[in-house]
Amino acid sequence: MKVNHTRIQHGVGQGSFHSASVIFEASGNKHRFDYIYDCGALANWRQTAELKRSVSRIWLEPRLGSAKAVLDMLILSHFDWDHMNGARDLVEQFEVDRIVLPYLGPQELALVLASQAGTIDDGIVAQLHNIATGGGKLWGSPITMIQKGPRDVRPDNAESPRFPLDGDAFSESVDVGEFPQRVTVIPNRRGAVLDRVLSDEDDLLAKTPLGAGSYDWKLRFWNRGLDKDLGDLILDALGHVGFPVAALKDEVYGARDIVTWLNVKRRKVRAKKGHGGKKGAAPSSNRDLAVAAYRSAIEKHKPSWLNEIEGKRLSNFLSLGMYSGPDFQFCEADFRYGYLHDDRSYPFRHRHYFSRYDGILAGWIGTGDAPLGEPTVWKDFDLHYKNELPLTQTILIPHHGAAPKGGPRFYNPGLNHQQGLNAVISYGTKNTYGHPQPSVLSQIMHADGELLLVTEKSGFGFHEDYSFPR
Repeated sequence: MKVNHTRIQHGVGQGSFHSASVIFEASGNKHRFDYIYDCGALANWRQTAELKRSVSRIWLEPRLGSAKAVLDMLILSHFDWDHMNGARDLVEQFEVDRIVLPYLGPQELALVLASQAGTIDDGIVAQLHNIATGGGKLWGSPITMIQKGPRDVRPDNAESPRFPLDGDAFSESVDVGEFPQRVTVIPNRRGAVLDRVLSDEDDLLAKTPLGAGSYDWKLRFWNRGLDKDLGDLILDALGHVGFPVAALKDEVYGARDIVTWLNVKRRKVRAKKGHGGKKGAAPSSNRDLAVAAYRSAIEKHKPSWLNEIEGKRLSNFLSLGMYSGPDFQFCEADFRYGYLHDDRSYPFRHRHYFSRYDGILAGWIGTGDAPLGEPTVWKDFDLHYKNELPLTQTILIPHHGAAPKGGPRFYNPGLNHQQGLNAVISYGTKNTYGHPQPSVLSQIMHADGELLLVTEKSGFGFHEDYSFPR
């Protein structure tokens, strides 16, 4: 048995796009598992050219019996447009077996709509409303939503990677067929199935019949979930500005009613006589009213660490973290990583690779926009990944390296739990938010992390490659 794993953080600008493949080969047979974690990037509220280019050049293959190239799993960490505005392109271009999302019910939908009312597309409103009211598909692909599960349900050693069983050795793979076969992705809990809603305590295993099932690849998700009190405040504030709150649960006409309300614009009026004779300020559109309601709810909720009176978005409350790594132990592996630059953009080709054969940490963790710098959030994240974080080599730093003043903190030094771990920050060089913040960069360097900045100028992005021999 031979397992190859490649992963790429693409240089797309202000956003995030991560693609990865796991290929299992033995005795002339090949099984393949491809997944993507987030696909979005914005420049002037449009897709960046680099995102379009990266989507067009990812390498996927058909499976036996499929008409298109197959993407086994598309994971969207949350619903901010800079993390998902390229996702529909993927669904249209490839055969997407499953889309994984943070849990989205009517209360979570209210948060997303209110926080992003100024920019959210009517079509996305309809798609997300369908999901929140019981629908099982996004853009025609089946979904699985990950909700916060009960904590402390795993024994400490429950998720220890397994050694291959005796008799699992195979001869070196040769004569691999024209197309690989699908792997089977199932929850690692007796009786559980990959259904519409799944607990984040249920790890997913990409299983192949090669090697008697002992070379599985594991995905473990984390969803802190939406604070119910905050959700209630948002619903109440939306109701006060006339938002059709009942439509959030209306399966038939709800999406139509919400879109109609959001798109109401009011006429400009002149100031009354005696007030300077100038035009009065234009009344808010309903989209602006929804954002104002959201800001009001945030200010009322206002946990000790939160002061979002400027109305910054907090969809990161729904951020879905993900761990990816082998669910088997190995005695040796070949590990390489580095940037690949394009001669058309740079006067040189640069390949900076490192190889090691012992002490390999093969895991990767994506964090979306989760505020992991806050003690209560970090405690839940750290406990949830207590078995996986020590196996992780590369971390995608939350929220593009943000550290807003007076708002939630995102980076936690606990992510760089030992020297030399890769700390990847994906952002656009011309962003107006100040990403990444110097305080985050200094914390990573203080932790002796390998700071890796991925921007629209990063050529083909940051590549990693692992090879686990039989």
